Amino acid sequence: MNIKQNDPKLKKEIQKFGCYLLCLHYYISKFKTLEFTISDINDNYSRFVNLGYIKNNCFILNPCKIFNHYGINADVRWEYKNYVSKSNEFEVSEVKIDRIAGSHFIATNNSIVLYDSLKLKDRGTP
Repeated sequence: MNIKQNDPKLKKEIQKFGCYLLCLHYYISKFKTLEFTISDINDNYSRFVNLGYIKNNCFILNPCKIFNHYGINADVRWEYKNYVSKSNEFEVSEVKIDRIAGSHFIATNNSIVLYDSLKLKDRGTP
């Protein structure tokens, strides 16, 4: 998935806070071999807010229901940063960035970045 969080065609809430939502779409696209457009992401944002799966500010309330919407049965849990994923697991990692409040979320496989909606590495941020 090549959608960047700062794309001006994305809803403002997604541009500002949508990294976790975009990571979920990344995994859905991989599991279901779908290619999401910006319009799809915007429509899903509105749909998932109305269904109560996320808040207006993109805070994910129930990632399992988002996956279930696409027929994916998934469990979600929090693990410590040194946890090594098993072959049948996928992960969304929380990243703290110096001098920026809050967190950023990226799709990873152990230490390998699979999808980063902000492309932090390209901007020189580890």
